[in-house]
Amino acid sequence: MVNMLAVPAGLYRGTVTGPESGDCQCRIDVRRLTEHAMSVDYEAVGVSGLQHVEHTIVTASALHVVASEFPTVVTFRRTGPGRYVADVEGPAMEIHPGWDGASLTWAWHWAPPGEEAREQSRAVARQVR
Repeated sequence: MVNMLAVPAGLYRGTVTGPESGDCQCRIDVRRLTEHAMSVDYEAVGVSGLQHVEHTIVTASALHVVASEFPTVVTFRRTGPGRYVADVEGPAMEIHPGWDGASLTWAWHWAPPGEEAREQSRAVARQVR
């Protein structure tokens, strides 16, 4: 089972790949807020500059996400190990975070309305401090 609250606080750097994101670099800053919550600040930068900015509050049951593409906070409810589904009308959106003890992954899945969400972007990062 993936327990995102077990991810150590610190700065992570890595790469992002995917059909939507293309290849770019990422910076992920993980901070412990309380025993039961943490924050994840995620940035993806490609050859054309900043592609994505996100601030997420992680709890055991949900991700509360503010992102450059959203007009408001979007809550993603935990539906299974490493799978959070957006609690909004419209296109299917999911975030699949992961932690294997060494690498942090943050994968965005989405699709047009009526279609099943599929992976569009995956960040893989390792702690640098």
